[in-house]
Amino acid sequence: MTAMPHLSYIAHRAAHPPCANCGPPLMAKMRLVLPCSIWLLSIILPATVIAEKPFNFESTPGKLPKQVVPTEYSIRIIPDIEKLTFTGSETVKLNVHARVRELVLNALELEITGASVDDNKLPQSAVKIDKSNELLTLTLPSELATGDHTLTLSFSGKINQQGQGLFYMRYQEQGTDAKKIALGTQFEATDARRFFPCWDEPSFRARFQLTAVVPQNWLAVSNMPIESETKINNPKIIGAGGKEVRFATTPSMASYLNVFVAGELDLIEMTAAGTQIRVIATKGKTEWGRYALESTAQILEYYNDYFGIPYPLPKLDQIAIPGGFGGAMENWGGITYYETGLLFDPEKSSAATRQGIYEVIAHETAHQWFGDLVTMAWWDNLWLNEGFASWMGTKCTAHFNPQWEVWLEKNTPRDPTRRTGISKELEMEGDARSTTHPIQQPVANEAEANSAFDDITYRKGQAFLLMLESFLGENTFRDGIRRYMAAHKYSNSTTADLWNALRQASDKPVGEIAAGWTEQPGFPVVKVKRDGETVSLTQERFTIHFPNAPALQWKIPLTYLLVGDPKLQSRLMTEKIDKLPNIPVDCALKLNADGAGNYRVEYNEPLWKLLLDALPKLSVADRVNLLGDAWAFVQANRAPLSTYFDLIEKLPAGVELAEREQIINAFDYINRLLIGNAARKKFQNYARSILRPNFDQLGWEPRKDETPRAALLRASLIEALGDLSDQQIVAGCRERFQKYIADPGSIMPDLRASVFRVVGHYADDPTWSKLRELGLKTTSTEEKQNYYEALAAARDPKLVVKSLQISLTDELPTSRAVFLVGKVARDSDHPDLAWDFAKANMKALLSKTDAVGINRYAPSLFMFFSEESRADELKAYAKTNLPPASAKEVAKTVDEIQFRSEFKKRLANQLSAWIENQRNRK
Repeated sequence: MTAMPHLSYIAHRAAHPPCANCGPPLMAKMRLVLPCSIWLLSIILPATVIAEKPFNFESTPGKLPKQVVPTEYSIRIIPDIEKLTFTGSETVKLNVHARVRELVLNALELEITGASVDDNKLPQSAVKIDKSNELLTLTLPSELATGDHTLTLSFSGKINQQGQGLFYMRYQEQGTDAKKIALGTQFEATDARRFFPCWDEPSFRARFQLTAVVPQNWLAVSNMPIESETKINNPKIIGAGGKEVRFATTPSMASYLNVFVAGELDLIEMTAAGTQIRVIATKGKTEWGRYALESTAQILEYYNDYFGIPYPLPKLDQIAIPGGFGGAMENWGGITYYETGLLFDPEKSSAATRQGIYEVIAHETAHQWFGDLVTMAWWDNLWLNEGFASWMGTKCTAHFNPQWEVWLEKNTPRDPTRRTGISKELEMEGDARSTTHPIQQPVANEAEANSAFDDITYRKGQAFLLMLESFLGENTFRDGIRRYMAAHKYSNSTTADLWNALRQASDKPVGEIAAGWTEQPGFPVVKVKRDGETVSLTQERFTIHFPNAPALQWKIPLTYLLVGDPKLQSRLMTEKIDKLPNIPVDCALKLNADGAGNYRVEYNEPLWKLLLDALPKLSVADRVNLLGDAWAFVQANRAPLSTYFDLIEKLPAGVELAEREQIINAFDYINRLLIGNAARKKFQNYARSILRPNFDQLGWEPRKDETPRAALLRASLIEALGDLSDQQIVAGCRERFQKYIADPGSIMPDLRASVFRVVGHYADDPTWSKLRELGLKTTSTEEKQNYYEALAAARDPKLVVKSLQISLTDELPTSRAVFLVGKVARDSDHPDLAWDFAKANMKALLSKTDAVGINRYAPSLFMFFSEESRADELKAYAKTNLPPASAKEVAKTVDEIQFRSEFKKRLANQLSAWIENQRNRK
């Protein structure tokens, strides 16, 4: 699952919906949190590596007893659109391995109206639902013998407004004023049990056959093709215009991969690699799926070859839904996307949208093998799904679209609240804190499973696989993946199974190398020092705002090069100390070539000076890597701010997107941190002096021969300079917005989001009202998103209040409305107003939030505070208002607030000194 780049994921913070999936993204899962909670959290994280075992069903974690296993479900659902409820029945074939006196499965927010086993009806007294543990227990009159049996249940439930279980979406049909409703499902991680009683844990694989009753004019979609449609003439069920749709039975799969979508939908289709591919959307929008359809065909053929196993289902549907959740979900054979993740309007969509669509399709389609065909045994191995899909999706995207330089983009610390992309830098920042966790984190229950969809799972998983592939070699790594797929198809696995397959393919100790990266938290910094022609290396744990962190050690696949020598060299650093011999004293040495490794490098002064002198000879990827490390060292108080600024000053002139984006994001962080501080104006002057020449080089209008990345950088620079109070840019945006009102074609699609946001940030009441009017009028999800994000950026306190109120209306889909508050907190310069509003309306806001976001929603709104008192306020609020499952999210946010408080003081002092020193130089 992703927030938007599952776009996942992401999967990502307060101002952006989290990932299942896309992402980024993402993207984007209590007991009293005491002042020592962060210290306690760091203590309980494992400091030693414990070897994991290969998959074994009996020893897999979970609440459900293993003596009874479902093999096939036959489910019938009848929705009541007017009452927003549904009724259902199911027959489940069971295989009993050991005699039992009760059946235990999952159910949540369902009423069980009847139950029988082998046609023997159970009394209602035999049916017990444990709401807190989400369990349904059926007590049997006598022991159930080993062998095959049949369970029959009837039940009823509710249709939710948020993306949990079966949900509804209200929308305006494209090209008309008609208000419509559609239905969809979202089951990951543990919400299939809201739709039908089931063994809702990933290791309980079974076949599923779904039948649904819907209006005659609706299209119904599920994992498999339709087997039959039968007209229904019983008005008590759905009226004279109803039909019963029966879908074919799925292969054996996990319960959370089921899908059901129904409404007044259209589709376009094609056949590729023997598979029927369809893009499905609400009426009037299917042609906007043409790019997604063609991309899916290309991606599917690539994966058929890479995995060595052809796509196993007869069809693959890419389904654009107008609400319910904000990312994408890899349901087998029927992937669901929020509309902006799938639909591309050639006349109105931006180049960033086009790229984002390809990336999220590549991510979700990779899941059809890694996650669906082979599924992690339990949620502690969620990274096997998400980290791999993030890596594989990026690899596929880079293969077909080298001009996008997507691997380079992953090394840029993109802010998921504003831009697409899954950044390794963002993951490394979180992984350096006391509140981090291993890629493989213990997951005890459903709430913890939903919290596992985070940057570490997606981004660190992706970063480690990239590093490992680089170490083993592309062909060897692919051969290992093919072995893994062949050995575990239609089954489950653990990380140990993947390492065993890669070990067999490479004849290298993959498990020993990988354990330190996946089973313990954090990552290393390699300190580099020259002693004659020998370079000594020392590794230690890299941390930010984490004193007295437990010492850890890694086996590090190092890559390095001598600047000017094209030969890339590598070695495995297995101990705390190592040496590189025969390094000429006058030659610049660059470790972590192209930034592919998940570690930082700290050079001593002589080596650093050689690197600075050699900057023009380094690749863009290496320069971006140096920028990322330098900024991280400033955050960690291992280097002064001047180190980072000096590096910027010495960069070769140019408009390389990844390089400038790294600087833009660091400047954005500083600028927001200094709100209300006297040093802010001075910093803005300096930042503009760095970025404005880049914009002047690009200009407002695109050149005929420019690359797609130039268009992305132009948009980023407009937004950044607007935030930095560049009055010429602000005036230019206002002028173009006025022309746009009369002629919407006057602004290129690539610039609209940035121009609108700058206009919205400095809006007066009439301008704000015009943006809202445009947002209300359009039926394009992408356009609507652009307008409302501009409204959220308004800095006038009166307009901030008006923007916040929109989150309680039906103007936006629930998945977008609820995150409008976070966008206001980030972009308006008034996080206090956003929090006061959220606190007063928390119940209404949480009713629109899906399972992945519900535990982190309230804590995330504090992410933009930098006063120590706010950390205390959050802890006090959590004590009386948040569930135990929010504890980790509270701890992360408390740590962030405390770090920002300390960093702000340090930055303000160093910034003043830097600027004064610059004046003295002149």
